Amino acid sequence: MRTPEQFKEKQGIDVFLRHRVRRLDPRAGRIEVEDIDKGETRALDFDKLVLATGARSRRLGMPGEEAENLFTLKDLGDGIRLKAYIDREQPKRVGILGSGYIALEMAEAFRTRGLETTIFYRGTRPASHLEPEIGDWIRKELDEKGVQFLPEHTPLSFVRNGKGKIVALETSKGQYPLDLVLSALGVVPNTEIAAEAGIGRGETGAIRTDEGQQTDHPGIYAAGDCCEVYHQILEGPVYMPLGDVANKQGRVAGENAAGGKATFDGVIGSSCFQVFSLQVASTGLTEKTARGKGLDVGVQNIEASSKVHYMPGAEPLLLKIVFERSSGRLLGGHMAGREGVARRINTLAVAVQSRLTVQSLSKMDFAYAPQFSGAFDPILIAAEQALKKL
Repeated sequence: MRTPEQFKEKQGIDVFLRHRVRRLDPRAGRIEVEDIDKGETRALDFDKLVLATGARSRRLGMPGEEAENLFTLKDLGDGIRLKAYIDREQPKRVGILGSGYIALEMAEAFRTRGLETTIFYRGTRPASHLEPEIGDWIRKELDEKGVQFLPEHTPLSFVRNGKGKIVALETSKGQYPLDLVLSALGVVPNTEIAAEAGIGRGETGAIRTDEGQQTDHPGIYAAGDCCEVYHQILEGPVYMPLGDVANKQGRVAGENAAGGKATFDGVIGSSCFQVFSLQVASTGLTEKTARGKGLDVGVQNIEASSKVHYMPGAEPLLLKIVFERSSGRLLGGHMAGREGVARRINTLAVAVQSRLTVQSLSKMDFAYAPQFSGAFDPILIAAEQALKKL
């Protein structure tokens, strides 16, 4: 986003690239830093410290993961290496391990380049962290776009040739020839240096912080994919490595390290992404999570048109809302469709975070014009239908 020179000129911040922190001593207020290029190590003192060590791609731990044609995609460098390999080697068959955001978005990227693409997944539906109804829509989109989705396939081993390249994947259901493998199994927080320094980690395995992003060591803060975040509905910590969350945490940690008193109130779990032409968005709790919390849960599914049906560009969309039967409180909203999904989820996010009921939601005064929605927006229709179940 910025060069070291821009940081220096605009903010007065010194940026040291290719420097690795080897050790953190909270009591002494000191870090040991290695200059990778020079091979030299020096000590730097600090008054306040912010840990923003991020996360790394999760690995299976199987032999062959070091092969040159197996890739992960966590940062820009990963993307550059992957693109260069495809340009140079011209692979034909790609296997993707996993079925989360990265796996699904990369399936589109591979198909756009004309590669035969197969997703191998241990579960039964893509994006299993979302509602099963949403997963079914994603599966249909993958099928229509020529992506082979193979559920209930547990990776067992990589088959390699004499040069160490992966030529096939052995799963619990057979062997599949491949020219390239993308491992998209999620991420794990980089907490080793914090743990070695005695900085506490939470039940998720990520660094534990308070609402001001301070760790259990005064003057040491953490932000981003290396730390936990408070979930406002579950009323406890979760691990949610998303870019917008990291930015908000970073702003709070930075302000407080500089003497401020900012707070981050946490998240409700809002997200959106796109698979080919299908928009997918979610906020709050899924039905499964809400029931697991012991709530008396009601759900309402509807299929509606994104705008008045006679308008150009009108597309079907699926909306599922999750609510508490006793109070009517909205707990979550989940959507899929080719048009109008991403913008609607923010309406539901406001409702969930504000602890609105389906009664209140059904009476919302939304803007209307036929090119944007029907006179009764799908959100209003879902809320009206949910009222009948209270």
